Amino acid sequence: MKSIEERKVSFIGGGSIAEVFIIRLIDSGFILFDNIIVSDINNERLDYLKEKYGIRVTKDNSKALAFGDFVFLAVPPSQIKVIISENGQDLRQEQILISLAAAIPISLIENTLNKRFAVVRVIPNTPSQIGKGVNPYCFGKYLSEEQIQDTVEILDIFGHAVKIDESLMNIATSLTAVGPTYWFPAIQAILGFAIKQGLKKEIAYQLVNDTLSGTAELVKITKKEPDELKLQIGTRTINEEEVKRLFNEAVETALSKIIASEKKFSVQGTRSPSFEGM
Repeated sequence: MKSIEERKVSFIGGGSIAEVFIIRLIDSGFILFDNIIVSDINNERLDYLKEKYGIRVTKDNSKALAFGDFVFLAVPPSQIKVIISENGQDLRQEQILISLAAAIPISLIENTLNKRFAVVRVIPNTPSQIGKGVNPYCFGKYLSEEQIQDTVEILDIFGHAVKIDESLMNIATSLTAVGPTYWFPAIQAILGFAIKQGLKKEIAYQLVNDTLSGTAELVKITKKEPDELKLQIGTRTINEEEVKRLFNEAVETALSKIIASEKKFSVQGTRSPSFEGM
């Protein structure tokens, strides 16, 4: 891995998930803010990112692709093939291309590049901005040992990087990338009730959030089933079957949408690079 002064990171796409990773890259001290560049078509978004974080910005994807040692693809899945087809020639052999796009298999990216190149697929998770993310990842066919080590090192700063088989990336996406949306409404509901009952906001936040994180740690550390741990609490008022049904439905819906998207993009990936029906 290069020194902090030499490290460079590019983001193709400057949306919310790119910002999550930018925040952590800067706050962790992994990289100097001037060694980050973002390309996007939205001038207002670029102005915002430049003003808030002091990073470089451009509307030229080719310029951004050529800049970084690590190149994060942070655009919607439908744009991945177009961007690689139009700008893939600007990538250098020593660079590492990290796709944050859900439902886009590594094979589609490698086939579109049409050359041996280091490609990594990562499922982003919003708690990454505070170093508490859970980011499943898998490698393409062409990474060197040094590139593998460098990739793991950069992913570790975002939280827990978990290597899994690519065949499991869809279920991992439904659990981690979408996962926070399962918990936010519950947290919001309990916070709202607590504040309405007279607790100050900061106290309510501490009680609710620390209870949630402590409960998760209890399951993680004891490795006991939640159904066993709940018996330690005498008062249980929630309709457990309804909650299980609601959560199962949410995860199943997320998974079905991800699978449908993967099928769509995989079919498009078999077409010739000149066909842009995306």
